[in-house]
Parts: sequence; C-alpha cells; structure tokens
Amino acid sequence: MSRRINWPSRTVVAGSLFVLVLVFGLRWRWHDGQGSITPRVAGAATGTRGALARRLAPHPLAHDDADRDGIPDSLEASLADRYAPVVILDAREHNRPASIDWLLARVAPPGSAPVGLVQGLLAGRFQIGGHEFSDAVRAGSSDPRDWVTYVHVYPRTDGGISLQYWFFYTYNDGPLFFDHEGDWEHVTVALGPDGAPEAVYFAEHGNNNPGLYRSWRSVRREGDHPVVLSARGSHASYPDLGSVAWFDHASSCAQLQACGAPVWRTWEAGGLTNVGERGAALGLGEVMRYRGRWGSDGRFLRSSPAPRAPTLQGGFLAGGFD
Repeated sequence: MSRRINWPSRTVVAGSLFVLVLVFGLRWRWHDGQGSITPRVAGAATGTRGALARRLAPHPLAHDDADRDGIPDSLEASLADRYAPVVILDAREHNRPASIDWLLARVAPPGSAPVGLVQGLLAGRFQIGGHEFSDAVRAGSSDPRDWVTYVHVYPRTDGGISLQYWFFYTYNDGPLFFDHEGDWEHVTVALGPDGAPEAVYFAEHGNNNPGLYRSWRSVRREGDHPVVLSARGSHASYPDLGSVAWFDHASSCAQLQACGAPVWRTWEAGGLTNVGERGAALGLGEVMRYRGRWGSDGRFLRSSPAPRAPTLQGGFLAGGFD
C-alpha cells in the first residue's frame, strides 16, 4: 500500500507563488521588448546601461540653447520643420484644431488685455476650466491659420533625439462616453544616434506614452513628413486605416493632392511653436506651467475631466532625461 504524502501547506503556497512569479516575469519580459510582440519604447534605458546613460545626460550649451537641453535651438527648429507631420482630418470633423492664444481670447474674463492673457492665467486671475465651453469654442477654428502645432524636441537616453508634435483641439467628441474639453494629442518622430529617422509613434487613447510604433520605412509620408490620420471627434492619431480602433473613424483619403478632407500641413497653416523643456520654456511653453485642466472637470455620466498640459503628462519625455 502506498503512503500518501501530506506536503506542508507553506511549501505548497511558496511553490505556487514561485511558479506564478516565474510565468508572469517571463511574460513581462516578452512584452517589454525582449521578444517580438511589442517594440521597446524609443530610448528607454534600463539596468546598468540606463544608469550610465542618465549619468551622461547632456549639459546645456554655452550658446543657442535657451531650453538648456544640450541641443542647439537652431537645430531643433530645422529638424522640427523637416519632419513635421501632415495631419488628415476626417471630412465630417466638427471639432477642429485651435491654438492656446485662440482659446484664451475666448475664455478669459471680458475686458482682459490680450497681451496679459498668459500672465493672468498663470497668476490665477482666471482658469481655463472655470466653466464649460460654448458650442462655438468647442468647434475650434475654421481658419487653418489658427491651427498651431506645439513642438517638443529633446535628447533621449539612447543618444537619439525625439521630435514631438502636440496638437490642440478644444473638444473631444468621441463615439463613446469619454467626451471632454481641451484635447491634447501628439505624435513623435524618433531619430537615431546618427540623426536618421527610425520610427514614428502615434498617440491614441490609452496608448500615448509614446504611442503606437511604426518603423520609418513603413510610415506613409509626403517627402520627410509623416502622414497622420486624425480620428473624427476623438482626434486619436493613426498611421493607417488598418490601425483605427473599431469605435473610431478616420479619413480614407488616398491621394493628398486630391483629398476631399482637410489636409493640415503643420509646418504651414498656423506653424510650429517650440515649447522647450519643463524647466526652461520657449515660445508659449510658459503656459504649460498652468496646472489646471484645459477645460471643465466634466459632468457625471455626460463627460470626463479635461486633460492637463502636455508637460504634466507621462508621454512628454518618453525615453528622455526626466
């Protein structure tokens, strides 16, 4: 007769925990880029290599480096202009882009001096999200000259440079239950240590730090300008129709020159504004110090709170020296 062995309960529990840690640890490594499912975030540095890279963070330059990130401001401007994206809006988009100046001129208290709007905002004399926007403000601007793209150029820990392009829409009118005011969206062009473009990251919904990866050779482009599909209402950024979420809708425009939908060449229209770094603002970057929401706090079961400034979002320095 065989004897049944009664294992101590603590041994069984410890063994089970060990197996779970091993399985989920391997799964995490696979999804974190050790396998082939998901590419590693551009410039993400871990372990010894990451510690070394952070010790070698670039120092501010003596000249032409107002944002103190170790990259000449003139080079930042040149690179930002060269790789600025082409954004295709949906033909039925009712909430178009705008700019910080355009919004402040419409939500500031009556009689506020235009020159002092940013200073008044930062001094707490008024808040962007003090009340819900009117329908006219939510619609954004019908004039492309008001469509400003806010640029953030920064060095990464792997020696490359990221060119980040932030788009501002005054309202997110999505197909589900996440409508909100003040919609900040972005795409990131990743340059390698040799200065050559390697990839584009398309921020969309919860995947925005830095976003959906596409290699440079696979991205649709107009010259060196990546083409971005902006989803109707939600403004999520997509590289192609095959990547569009089931609940989103984007333009099917195949030929830019004969496109019936609005084509936003960001380096034209309202142009590019370099906002600089968190501790050293350029252009209108100072307004990014505003810690309030870019719209109302939302209403129960009707809308969600507006987002905060790009500098307060995790994706602002993906793979960089934070």
